[in-house]
Amino acid sequence: MNSGILKRHWAKRISVILVPEGGARTFSLHFRTVLLVIGAALTVLLFAGTVTLFFSQGRLLGALQENAQLQRKIRSLQVELEKVRILEQQLAQSERTRTEVLTLMGARGESLDSLQAGEEVLALASAGNDEMVYGQEDFLRSVPSAWPVRGPVTRDFSSPGSAARPYHPGLDVAAQSGTPVVSAGSGTVTFAGNDPEYGNLVVLDHGLGLESRYGHNSRFTVRVGDRVNRGQVIAAVGSTGNSTAPHLHFEIRKDGVPLDPRQYLN
Repeated sequence: MNSGILKRHWAKRISVILVPEGGARTFSLHFRTVLLVIGAALTVLLFAGTVTLFFSQGRLLGALQENAQLQRKIRSLQVELEKVRILEQQLAQSERTRTEVLTLMGARGESLDSLQAGEEVLALASAGNDEMVYGQEDFLRSVPSAWPVRGPVTRDFSSPGSAARPYHPGLDVAAQSGTPVVSAGSGTVTFAGNDPEYGNLVVLDHGLGLESRYGHNSRFTVRVGDRVNRGQVIAAVGSTGNSTAPHLHFEIRKDGVPLDPRQYLN
């Protein structure tokens, strides 16, 4: 087929005749073949692009959801890793105590199976055991695991990578203005003052990198440097700072990184 035949082929027209009912005047529509082919090709390309975009968005949404799930698992593993680290410290302390007892017994020339250990040996073993028990109890009291105020949770924790909800580093617990706010765990007050975002804010250091924050208070009853016990009143619910209604904003941070408080609260 030479170029002349091709030109005549694409120059052909397709006619569409519309015949109304009742014998009214008919209408004729004429289309060039080349325009119909171009229109059909554009329609196919548009459809293919729409389908590709739809599946791309679906894959992106799935990836964001998977990322959020992985971050939640990472936070859970961080909590479990911290527990393992505490147990390792306790085991190390126990091993040091046992070594000191055996060293003292060996210096006296006593058998390891001897039941006649001197008063110094028994006192050393007892002191080491008491220290471990105290350390465990002190650690458990320090972990911020008690609810600082009781009420409906109006907003949950949300990590920065969450696709479903905007970032929110803590829990919002609704309560009447003036309701006492108690410490979630034993700790030391590192901040008690006003913050543009949190309003009247109290921050407690619980040791081992754990920190709890209590925001939007109407007032606080502690000062920087105070040592507080779990359950001790430290503030009162309010609506200061960036707040629209009385509630407590409560955070738990590990080495400065916000964690979901529900992982700790009983």
